[in-house]
Amino acid sequence: MAESELEASAWAKPTDLLGRFLYAVSVGLALVGAAILFMVCALSAYSVLGRWLFSEPVLGDVELVQMGAALSIAACLPYAQMRNAHIIVDFFTLKAPPAIKRGLDIGAALLLAVCAAVLGWRSVVGGIESYHYGESSMILAWPLWWSFLMLGPGFFLLSLTSLYTAGRLIHPPKGAA
Repeated sequence: MAESELEASAWAKPTDLLGRFLYAVSVGLALVGAAILFMVCALSAYSVLGRWLFSEPVLGDVELVQMGAALSIAACLPYAQMRNAHIIVDFFTLKAPPAIKRGLDIGAALLLAVCAAVLGWRSVVGGIESYHYGESSMILAWPLWWSFLMLGPGFFLLSLTSLYTAGRLIHPPKGAA
């Protein structure tokens, strides 16, 4: 099997139990993230129209958009990792041999796993500390701890999906070799 076919099979929809589980959870979380993003867009449009037509924007719209966008992004990243849908700048590797590209993909997936785990951990710690200190948003005075804690699951799942995809690149699925 050619190297490009091997790489494509590593990014195919998983057939093993762990892969199917991570994929299903990633899809579910991405759907939640998409719903949140849709609500953020609707809120933003409503606020702009309210400001334009009635000089009455939605109070705290910027805070809600910031929180919603962060949650949406964290929720959608694991699915993007499972589908290899991240933006890739391949200007320097365009003509590199497939083995080099595969090595870089493995390294990137492992680095992403570490970074996502750290972000998940610090989000949870930040949420706990925010709760203890009683931090709240400026305009709405909503507690901030819940938004920090809600980021954690997306980042932890991203870390797991990154480890899984790195493993699939290192040890391609049976039938791919």
